[in-house]
Amino acid sequence: MKAWINRAKEFLIKSLDKVPQELNELDWKETLSPKNDKLCKHISAFANHPGGGFLIFGIEDSTAKPIGINNKDASNIVDRLASLCRDGVSPLVGIDHSIEEIENVPLLFVHIKESAVKPVQIAGKTIEDSFIRSGGTTRKASRQEIGGLLLNSKTPVFEELHASTLKNQVEVMTLLDYSGIYKLLKKPVPSIADEILYWMQQEKMIVDVDGNGFYITNFGALAAAQNLSDFDGLARKSIRVIKYEGKN
Repeated sequence: MKAWINRAKEFLIKSLDKVPQELNELDWKETLSPKNDKLCKHISAFANHPGGGFLIFGIEDSTAKPIGINNKDASNIVDRLASLCRDGVSPLVGIDHSIEEIENVPLLFVHIKESAVKPVQIAGKTIEDSFIRSGGTTRKASRQEIGGLLLNSKTPVFEELHASTLKNQVEVMTLLDYSGIYKLLKKPVPSIADEILYWMQQEKMIVDVDGNGFYITNFGALAAAQNLSDFDGLARKSIRVIKYEGKN
């Protein structure tokens, strides 16, 4: 079981107890809203919230009773949310998901992870278009609240920034000379691709985006690129050897 599941279930039980109410940490719905702008506001708010937040799908809006969700609908919801987390907010937000049974019916649990870099705002807009959770609802953050988010934000590290667009497994393993790094470390190269990808994630050479692909980081490109020219902005950082004639 994923580490965050128990916490999400505790919040859901509290939310549905006696008088159903949504919490700052959790929002439940019957299905996904067709309004992308509304969804992006929720994503921004949960990503700005300490510990992130949870969206639960498969709970009837009018009665707050678990009615369940089928696999096809759950897959569509996850795909759409993952897309909005990449393209609808800035910086991009990570999510995780799981199907869990509550009262013998399957519900979709989506964990929107807290962003280290804050505030998370609506993509293409200003920092003032940032949202928070308050009183169980999503609202626009005040200037004072935005200031507080900035104070609790981690400054982006150059090595962890993305050097590539979203790549699939084959593209990552083609662009990076992972076998050369294993050789330098005097370690055998794993025979299973998933093990290599997991190791590269742990070394912060790549970033997994909700199972939909990977970003290669600046560190990954600088450490293991087959050709730095494949990465915009890093081509000039390749090593140059200049040999001078004489001593002056």
